[in-house]
Amino acid sequence: MQHLPIIAVLILSLEMAVPTAAAVQDPPIDGNPASTLLGRLEGTDASGKEAILDELLADSGQQIDAVLSQVVDRSKAIEPQQEWQARLNIDVKARQAMYGLVMLAAAPGRETSSQKLGRILAIHLAKEHDEGVERFLVRMLGELGNPVAIEELVKGIRNDENWSDETVRSLASIPGESVTASLVTLMLEAPTRWRATIASALATRQPTAEVSGVLKTSLSHEDAEVQLASLDALVALGSEHAMKPAIDRLLKSPDEERSSDVLRVLELAERLDGNHHEIYARNLLDALLLTRGVPENQRKIAERLRHKYGSWQSLFDGTSSSGWIGNTKGYQFEKGEIKCIQGTGGNIYTDQQYSDFILRFEFKLWPGSNNGLGLRAPSEGDAAFVGMEAQIIDNSAEKWANLQPYQFHGSIYGVIPAVRGFQNPVGEWNQQEVRCDGRRVKISLNGHVILDADLDLASAGGTLDGQDHPGLKRTTGHIGFLGHGDAVAFRKLRLRPLVSN
Repeated sequence: MQHLPIIAVLILSLEMAVPTAAAVQDPPIDGNPASTLLGRLEGTDASGKEAILDELLADSGQQIDAVLSQVVDRSKAIEPQQEWQARLNIDVKARQAMYGLVMLAAAPGRETSSQKLGRILAIHLAKEHDEGVERFLVRMLGELGNPVAIEELVKGIRNDENWSDETVRSLASIPGESVTASLVTLMLEAPTRWRATIASALATRQPTAEVSGVLKTSLSHEDAEVQLASLDALVALGSEHAMKPAIDRLLKSPDEERSSDVLRVLELAERLDGNHHEIYARNLLDALLLTRGVPENQRKIAERLRHKYGSWQSLFDGTSSSGWIGNTKGYQFEKGEIKCIQGTGGNIYTDQQYSDFILRFEFKLWPGSNNGLGLRAPSEGDAAFVGMEAQIIDNSAEKWANLQPYQFHGSIYGVIPAVRGFQNPVGEWNQQEVRCDGRRVKISLNGHVILDADLDLASAGGTLDGQDHPGLKRTTGHIGFLGHGDAVAFRKLRLRPLVSN
């Protein structure tokens, strides 16, 4: 037998003693479910974590239940202290492991996992737990954001549990109309002590007629805290229903509360304007300025806002083509609407030119509608190139399914693509705002920003369609509608010039 050199023997011995890479990735199991799961999650990459989640969900949540059983109510200490500290250490690991699983399941594309984990958590929530454990469970369901848990969360609020404030907030963090409907119902039926929290939760939802209606009703609730929370929610939503009660409260407020009530009115005015209710905003500020006792510094703010909101100009008189040039015969100007006629259309422009401005209008599409919004454009030539064209098009139409990203609604044609997904269904009115401020263009659709870009940066090194767009350099021009023979309707066109300070 050939003898190995001593150094070789030492190396061989070390290799045999050191675990392989695969063994290092699996930490030793100490029999504690929380420690074991946390160790597995921390010892692998993203794909490995997803595999662990799939494994845990495949066994009907038995391992997850074992981890959840180690979460404790931290307010209920036990003796001896050493034993309590050991339990707290395990509790920390259990909470960390569960939070990791929730974040994995809540990631985009993991909807099936999210639903399975939501069911497991909801079943666990239905069992009897101490308050601290319940709060943790409802918080995890809120972080998960899956509607599968709505019923169990609502049940807890109806049962008037002491942690229902946490439950309301978690419920409100779940997206979807079903949650909004549940919150509306709870606002009418839940125990009074939670209705102020529910009102605050409703302020984070879409401002539907049902949401505004229940908050308006709650303004007359017998509980003063509910009244104020409902008013603040309506203010946060920018609802016109908050105008009179906000002013009434200001008129009745003692001197020490006057400033905060003025701030509420100022906030409401700004939100009304943001919701395209400039006239309401002006009327509200007029009422504020007529009120005695408004602190002078706040009165100056109100005067400045009143001047800003008063600078909106209408671009359409509602009955005629006055103020418009171009192919006006291709459009109908009547009953408060400018309608592009099917089969004709063409281009029409404001007779005035504008530089920096905010433009607001509403539009309605028919199936397959296609039009365009000219910005800083000359009155002749193809506005998409000699000026700028923001697309106005039915994104849902099958015939437009294969457009380039820079051709869908709200995009600056050929240059900057807009985000899709916020158009109302065909046949419904959409609200749009376009802000041209120097080299920056920002477009919002139904309250969502779908484009926000610097023109110079977007065209640096060439445009997306590979063509020249000299109109991007223009600093002033007409606003126009660029018809392509499809029916489209426009209304409520108004513009506010932006003046540099």
